[in-house]
Amino acid sequence: MTDRIEAPTAEQLRILRHMLGINTPNDAKPKPYRDYYCAPSGDKALLELAEMGLVEMYRQDRQDWYTTTRKGRKLAMDSHASIRKTKAQRVYSTFLNVRDAFPDLTFRDFITEPQFADTRRAA
Repeated sequence: MTDRIEAPTAEQLRILRHMLGINTPNDAKPKPYRDYYCAPSGDKALLELAEMGLVEMYRQDRQDWYTTTRKGRKLAMDSHASIRKTKAQRVYSTFLNVRDAFPDLTFRDFITEPQFADTRRAA
C-alpha cells in the first residue's frame, strides 16, 4: 500500500475552479469571489477531493458544503491557465460584448480606436 496521492483529473480541477468561481476562460487572471460548493450527501467526486486533501466538508442545514484547502486553492488557481483563452481570443470575445452596446462597431474600429484601448488591454 502506498501513500501516493494521484494528481487531480481535469474534472476534479473543474470542480475546484467552480468552487472558487474561476472557471472563466475569458479572464486573463483568475479572480476568486467565493469558496464553497454544496453537494448531495455522499457526492463521490467531492468525497474523492476530500480524501486527496483538496477540500474540506462541513454540514449546515442538513447539506454537505465544501471549501477548498490551501492546496486545493493553489491547484485550482494554477489550473486556470489550462482553460484560459489566448489574448487574441479574449480580445475578440471582449469586442463581441462591447458590440452589444455599439451595434455598428467593427472589429477593425475596436482594435484601432483609442477609446477602446483600456478595454482591449484588460482583455
